[in-house]
Amino acid sequence: MTRPRARARYAGRMSILHPWTRRKFLAASAGTCAWALAGPAFGKDGAPAPLPTATLNRTGRRVPRLGLGCFPIGQLASEEAAAAVLDAAIGSGVRYLDTAPSYARGRSERRVGSAVGRWLDAHPETSREEFYINTKTLERTADGARRELEQSLERLGLDCVDCIQCHEVHDDWPKLFDDDGAIAGLEKAREEGLTKHIGITCHRNPDFIKSAIERYPFVTALVPINPIDVQHRSFVRAFLDFAVAHDVAVIGMKVFGGGFLLDRTDEKGRPLYTPGELLRYALAQPGVKVCVPGCERVEHVRVDVQAVRAFTQPDAAWLAAMEARAGPHEGKSTEWYKDD
Repeated sequence: MTRPRARARYAGRMSILHPWTRRKFLAASAGTCAWALAGPAFGKDGAPAPLPTATLNRTGRRVPRLGLGCFPIGQLASEEAAAAVLDAAIGSGVRYLDTAPSYARGRSERRVGSAVGRWLDAHPETSREEFYINTKTLERTADGARRELEQSLERLGLDCVDCIQCHEVHDDWPKLFDDDGAIAGLEKAREEGLTKHIGITCHRNPDFIKSAIERYPFVTALVPINPIDVQHRSFVRAFLDFAVAHDVAVIGMKVFGGGFLLDRTDEKGRPLYTPGELLRYALAQPGVKVCVPGCERVEHVRVDVQAVRAFTQPDAAWLAAMEARAGPHEGKSTEWYKDD
């Protein structure tokens, strides 16, 4: 799949490969803060309210609804910058960490593993079981998937991940179910205690992931959820009700449209969306349990945490207005990750 140069593979604010100015970030985040302060961002005692939680369906695991997409963690130039973002997220209550071996050739996984270990060492009263650590495999064969999982475990410093997802399925999805396909290898790995759950991700077309789920009981599905998605090969329209019917926990990615939606402005140059509005839109969708925006700076973490702490379910009119505000879909320059 060809990716336009203007669209980096990052479900976040795009400041590494598609820079935000400080002014632009502060303008958008100011809108987030104004919205967030209208909700329950603080408890009765004045302390920060906890992040809302949800159960990941058949896993039985209850986790905070704000996760961290860790693609940009691997892209950050310094270990210190990555550690600052991870520590800020974990310290704010984020426990769902989404990574993959393909994120900076494993550097994301190594940094995630280090951060979790650092937190547990500093907080002996907490447990590894508080975290839901998700990685992925692009391999489609049993041996390849098993090998990639073992490499991920080594980088993460873990004996077992909470979930491994078959990554970015498209028209190759039937290969997962060959006699020597990835599912056979991952089921064996699950039996041996290397992973607790098996999930799936899809970017291109909801028909692919629906076909795969009809074939196999994946427990989680990572898919794009944002207001412009509804205009083309929509996961919001064509997949979410299906996922609910199949008891699949939906994890929302591309919440900011890979940064595209945060770049859109009105005729006066004002951002059309704030990060908080886009997080609210995604978390309000049926079946969506967690969103995993990417963060490159501690400020990004703070904005997202405040918004999700203040989450309230919007009405249908608000959701429709968010979709109408998106403007026209412009093909690959809008959603580079989807099929034409």
